[in-house]
Amino acid sequence: MKDVLGQRGEALFYVMISKFNNHAQPLFRPQFLGDKYPSIDFMVELVNYTGKMIPYFFVQVKTTRRGYTSNNRLKLQVHKDDILRLSLFPAPTYLVGIDDLKEIGYIISANGEYLKTVSNISTQFPLRHPDTQKMLWQEVKDFWEKSGTCHFHSKLTDPTWR
Repeated sequence: MKDVLGQRGEALFYVMISKFNNHAQPLFRPQFLGDKYPSIDFMVELVNYTGKMIPYFFVQVKTTRRGYTSNNRLKLQVHKDDILRLSLFPAPTYLVGIDDLKEIGYIISANGEYLKTVSNISTQFPLRHPDTQKMLWQEVKDFWEKSGTCHFHSKLTDPTWR
């Protein structure tokens, strides 16, 4: 049942993050990385960015049927090793909690979060809400624009390509 629940949550995330929200196209292009990739389920690109790079972020999706705490936080379980690994990527990283019963997802940053095991997350940022998606798009765009583009020069080149 755990695999079915996880796959269902990943599918729900894909639908939520690729929602059009009154735009001509979605704001995001998600790519599932596969069940065996450690700690990260999706790489997500920004759509309609006109700069010299393609801004992106990483997401781990956790799906639950456990409900909410008394102060309306989604109950789920994320091991401390997954949170630590997410926080170590030099890119924006997020944890998405999916309430399978209500088919609602919530997103929170995992950048720089050196936490122990997570047992619940905030419901302040519902993923399907257009304002949350606009805020996420802007946050990721700002991150990549501030960090600049890296013009990598490899020594492993093919001289006939130049």
